[in-house]
Amino acid sequence: MALQRSNCVNPPDRYGHAVCMTCRKTVCQECATEWDGVFYCSPCLGKQRQVARTGAPVIGWVLVTAASAALFAVGPKLLVWGATLLQRGLE
Repeated sequence: MALQRSNCVNPPDRYGHAVCMTCRKTVCQECATEWDGVFYCSPCLGKQRQVARTGAPVIGWVLVTAASAALFAVGPKLLVWGATLLQRGLE
């Protein structure tokens, strides 16, 4: 049994190079775009990039701010505790 070659969805005279991971359409090398190691067609890539832009920055800033506040609150206490343990170990 021979493998069947797929043609591109956009220009059907070209052979398929990759499959879009969102819509599962076969696209040629010129139509395929690789983003984060995954191939997408142009419409799906546009949607994927728009989703990536809208949600990540706000959540990221909140997490970084909370982690920084926790470090500033707990960090000095951990340093004092560690220095106390070292001092007791040396005596």
